[in-house]
Amino acid sequence: MRKYLQSCLCLALLILSEPVFSQNVTIRTGKREVALSRIIEDIERQTDFLFVYDKSRIDTGQKYRVNLEKASAARILDEIFPESGDVSYKINGKNIILVKREKAKVWPDKESFTLTQKVVDGAGRPVAGAFVQVIGQEKGAMADDEGVFTLPGLTSSDILTVSCMGYQDRTIQADKDSKDPVVLKDDTNLLEEVVVVGYSEQKKVNLTGSVASINFNDKKMQRPVTTIAASLSGMAAGINVMNTGSQPNAETSSVLIRGTGTLNNSSPLVLVDGMEMSLNEINPNDVASISILKDAASCAIYGNRGANGVILVTTKRGADGKVNVTYSGKFSYNTPARLIRQVSDYADYMEFINEGYENSGQATKFSQSTIDEWREASRNPDEVNEYGYPNYVTHPNTDWYSEIYRPKWMQEHTISLTGAEKKTNYSLSGTYLDNPGLVVESGVKKYYFRSDIESRVTDFLTVGMRAWGYNADQERNSISSLWGLSMQKATPGIYPYYDGMYGGPETNEEDGQAVNPLLNLSGSNGFYKQNKYNINPYVEIKFLKDLKFTSNFYFDHFINHHRSQPSEFMQQFSFNRGMSLNTPPTSADMENMHVADWEYREKSWKTSQLLTWSRQFSAHDVSVLAGYEEFRKWGDKVDVDKQGLSAVNLTDFDAMTKPYSIKGSSWEYSSRSVFGRLNYAYDNRYLVEFNLRYDGSSRFSPGSRWGLFPSVSAGWRLSEESFMEKVMWLNNLKLRASWGKLGNNSIGNYEWQALYQAGNNYAYHGDKTAGLAMNAFSSYNLEWEETAIFNVGVDFSVLDSRLSGTVEVYDKNTDGILYRPTLSETLNQFYAPLQNLAGVNNKGVELTLGWRDNAGDLSYSVSGNLTFNRNMVTRYKGKLVREWRKDADGNDVWYSNIGDVSSGGTTRIIEGHMMNEFYVLDVYKGSGNHFNPDGSVDINGGPSDGIIRTEEDMKWLRAMSNAGYRFYPSQGIGKDKIWYGDMIYADNNGDGVYGDDKDYDFQGISTTPKYYYGLQASLAWKGIDVSMSWAGSAGFRIEYYKQAQNAVNVTHCRGISKDVAYDHYFYDPENPEDPRTNIWSSTPRIIAASESGQAYANSEWHLQKGDYIKLKNLTVGYTLPEKWIKKAFLQNARLYLSGENLITITGFTGPDPEMMSGDGYLPMRQWAAGVVITF
Repeated sequence: MRKYLQSCLCLALLILSEPVFSQNVTIRTGKREVALSRIIEDIERQTDFLFVYDKSRIDTGQKYRVNLEKASAARILDEIFPESGDVSYKINGKNIILVKREKAKVWPDKESFTLTQKVVDGAGRPVAGAFVQVIGQEKGAMADDEGVFTLPGLTSSDILTVSCMGYQDRTIQADKDSKDPVVLKDDTNLLEEVVVVGYSEQKKVNLTGSVASINFNDKKMQRPVTTIAASLSGMAAGINVMNTGSQPNAETSSVLIRGTGTLNNSSPLVLVDGMEMSLNEINPNDVASISILKDAASCAIYGNRGANGVILVTTKRGADGKVNVTYSGKFSYNTPARLIRQVSDYADYMEFINEGYENSGQATKFSQSTIDEWREASRNPDEVNEYGYPNYVTHPNTDWYSEIYRPKWMQEHTISLTGAEKKTNYSLSGTYLDNPGLVVESGVKKYYFRSDIESRVTDFLTVGMRAWGYNADQERNSISSLWGLSMQKATPGIYPYYDGMYGGPETNEEDGQAVNPLLNLSGSNGFYKQNKYNINPYVEIKFLKDLKFTSNFYFDHFINHHRSQPSEFMQQFSFNRGMSLNTPPTSADMENMHVADWEYREKSWKTSQLLTWSRQFSAHDVSVLAGYEEFRKWGDKVDVDKQGLSAVNLTDFDAMTKPYSIKGSSWEYSSRSVFGRLNYAYDNRYLVEFNLRYDGSSRFSPGSRWGLFPSVSAGWRLSEESFMEKVMWLNNLKLRASWGKLGNNSIGNYEWQALYQAGNNYAYHGDKTAGLAMNAFSSYNLEWEETAIFNVGVDFSVLDSRLSGTVEVYDKNTDGILYRPTLSETLNQFYAPLQNLAGVNNKGVELTLGWRDNAGDLSYSVSGNLTFNRNMVTRYKGKLVREWRKDADGNDVWYSNIGDVSSGGTTRIIEGHMMNEFYVLDVYKGSGNHFNPDGSVDINGGPSDGIIRTEEDMKWLRAMSNAGYRFYPSQGIGKDKIWYGDMIYADNNGDGVYGDDKDYDFQGISTTPKYYYGLQASLAWKGIDVSMSWAGSAGFRIEYYKQAQNAVNVTHCRGISKDVAYDHYFYDPENPEDPRTNIWSSTPRIIAASESGQAYANSEWHLQKGDYIKLKNLTVGYTLPEKWIKKAFLQNARLYLSGENLITITGFTGPDPEMMSGDGYLPMRQWAAGVVITF
């Protein structure tokens, strides 16, 4: 199809071209010796002429002296190409044809011949549909399916151009003796030449702002992902994407462009074909390209919504040519990427629980006889008990995370139809996705549709309509029970499911609160249903030669419908004891059962009117854009709950007896904007751009509703200067700088108004009467958050553009950040009004490097990017003061205003520190010398890593305690206080109390990465293609200390971390020879406590390095040769294997560093096989 379109385009250009361009045009070259390439560029830029020549025969690097200050193109060419020279020229219409004079072989002037030759690509494959044209004549031919063309009546002086879309044009001289094929190189710059920016497109070489572009038509982007956000990680400098949740249809991602710039919503603005929506709502199969706007010069055109950066998603369009039908299908085998590992041997588990209680000076929970019983049953797993159940069921050793997260097959199928009829292009597609999830009853079936129709009614009028939407049907279960206390109470002594029944505790010694997670998951029923559709009619009118008016209207409708209802009775059974552990619900039980129905509806519309004008005046390029935009979004939600069931399966509201609650609310906001842009370029060297947007938002009071957001940027293409002509290895060098101011309105819809809430009781005539009461103060002085960004960048390409790169430095300062101050205790029933209280600064450096080359049939590319970002709170509630002061009696007292000038807990917002910097205890770090030479205790001589390991450490601890020093939080020495294997903390303020609240300190690191990076590589050889993508982040910490996952705290009926259980400190001073002794483990002793103990204190020991690098994707594909597939009437067929989330290199011990936690739906690893076939 593509080749047919290319041929049609070439024929159209041939038919429409007319020799109407004048030769008599003056140019200025100056009196200097310049390369032929520069002379050609000057003439083409300042006239309507185009040069045609064979690059293999004409040396454009040869220098000529031009003595004419001002002359016509013909006179200059006469001077540099005399008749005695080796190059001649001919002017034919708008073309200037350069020909190499042959000295050794001269063909008779009138001898003609027929030329038959083959056109191939760099891999030797035939280029069907390539168009071959004789310059200056209407004679041409098209290559057939084998890439062969035939042209009769040629002479040796004829020059041919061979062209095909997607390849670089090739100019050759007709040679009847040539047997070599014409090789066309891939036009690697074709897709990068133009990038999508705000409301328009620009040549990449002329950009003065910071914009990154990702082409999703590339084969390596055909990945088995369910959301487009998953494809962005590591793909461009300046954007950090971390996939924080993998629950089907509820996937979550953290997307930050150049750091966190506000205390409110810091997510970038995402526009899909001009309409705002979430990245996770987009069908990845529909995306053609994504542009990431990072600085003020590129974002200012979006005004109040561009402060956090802008992501522009462009979907696929219809194309000229015959009808194409493409099928894309993939099957993916999904497995958990990494599981939380707990002790699964129940006998071991019981021993570790007993150890924890012994360590704490408490009685053990499990008898030795029960432990021995389990070990004996494990040796005979298939032996049947008196009730007919095998030992592996009656005496289970369950690995719960392996039972819950089970591998599943996911499938996705897409059919698209593209083509054109006369002046109408169209593109239709539909996708079916069946993602069963890894957890039972968590899957989703999703149906996407999209249509794009455009008709060129006349030469000046184009109309079109885009429409897309999706429907999602998802199962419902109690998925939230997989994290939190419920999942912690899963022990290995419960069998998941057998003989139609759920297992329960199998010994009376187990705590009765121990749970079966599979039973909990099935504890509720219902569904989640989502429907969304978007339509975009538009019209484009061209008039007065250089003017174009474009009008777009967008309408979006979204419905989210949830139903929650009880599940049918599921029996829980003790297979070891032969007894049921629950009973069916009684009528009294069903009277208290609930059915809830929740529906959220959201609608929005936007109208956008654009007027553009552009013109070239000799060496001056000028373009102007002016626009008006209006936007309105509104929605409502209703939540109805009834109780009283007559039967578990009768869940219609009419079958229920008692209303429980009815709640609902509605909301809306709107905005208006006028904006403009001016671009100016001189001589393709000096570039300037101005942007201005005037925004009004209903989220602010009438007096503060409007904001003005300007930007200016400039670029200088040094590679186009005459003094750079001798630098032959340099293809492009551009310096650019920008400054601008952006706004942020990402706050509530009614923050400037006083709000009232229902449900309050008033005393009226001696009775309580329901009424309204104010719960939030007004804030009429609320103003925009403003972000000013200064950016400097360098773009370069060298060595025939094989090596290219970009270096950028930015300073991003946000002031007037909206935040809620702390109210006094007497006003705790009110929400504090938002105020412009804070400021944040982000400074950073971005580096992008890429190499692309060919070696015979092999083509390959490598590109990498690295970003460093430093974040700092510049203004908040005042400076932190921590110091010793004198009280009224002259005593030294410790003073700290941390509570007044900061907010948060173990992560805090405070001036002079990074946002959410960790504020915790430091682990004590001593010299290990214990005592001074005189025998007195050395306060700095304790254990080097803070753990009391040896008897010398314990002597030091006792001496310190006897000297009056105190150690928090346990405050004492003993098994139930501080003992062998416990951790102690530093006394940062020097008051002799180690590890109390006064010793908390900032750690110089936060939850936000300082570095993020990516690496992509690909190669292709004779139809085989291989690509891979790596991504990672570094310079951040994850606070990770959770019982049943990695904590040393153990509790009867709660799980135990496998790593902790099998490698932790143990020492019994009364039995030093105990085989469990392990005094050099980095993990403290285990103790019986849920939320107490030395290790439980908030300390730097809980902070794990989150640094990671991931092999995000590896794809191997094969495009079948045309000679194979044409027999099946196919245009293209590609098979591929793809793996997603394959390797994670990290020191984080939790499930995934991108999750930043141990809770949540665990990430998937995917192994996919796919096919793309075009008919």
